[in-house]
Amino acid sequence: MSKSLAVHGTDSDYYDRAMQALAFQAVLVPYSPLAGTSKSPVIRTIAIRDDQTLEQLHEALRLAFGWADAHLYSFWLTGEFWDESGEYTAPFEIEEMDKPKASARVPIGELGLRKGKSIAYVFDFGDEWRLLLKVVDRWQAGDESYPMLVEAEGVPPPQYPELDEDE
Repeated sequence: MSKSLAVHGTDSDYYDRAMQALAFQAVLVPYSPLAGTSKSPVIRTIAIRDDQTLEQLHEALRLAFGWADAHLYSFWLTGEFWDESGEYTAPFEIEEMDKPKASARVPIGELGLRKGKSIAYVFDFGDEWRLLLKVVDRWQAGDESYPMLVEAEGVPPPQYPELDEDE
């Protein structure tokens, strides 16, 4: 049985227990003008260990959807975009914000997520790429490297569309 102790710095948060992996299905919500109107859905399923953070989930989502440039991002555990409660945001911007926010450096296992839970996620507050995440599975984590892309459906639009030479 795989065992782990506090890997993120606080012994009181994790006790000797088997690591769990959670699978998040991420569906691109066609809100951003850059998202276009794809006829087929763009979906990525990402597995992450429960000792890893929302910040690490963000990086996995960014790579899975082909977003190369780093930008601000937030997760809303209420499942509602721009909800003022339950927001976890980019840790490097917390001091700059008007209202205090929770850091995305929180371990997934501390969030009490269950199968079926929906989470709203926005990448790039300017272009506002929206994903609706849903916890679709949970299992005992093995020796695989996490986070990992489990499934991909559809082709995501480019982060920035190519401009014509006349523009």
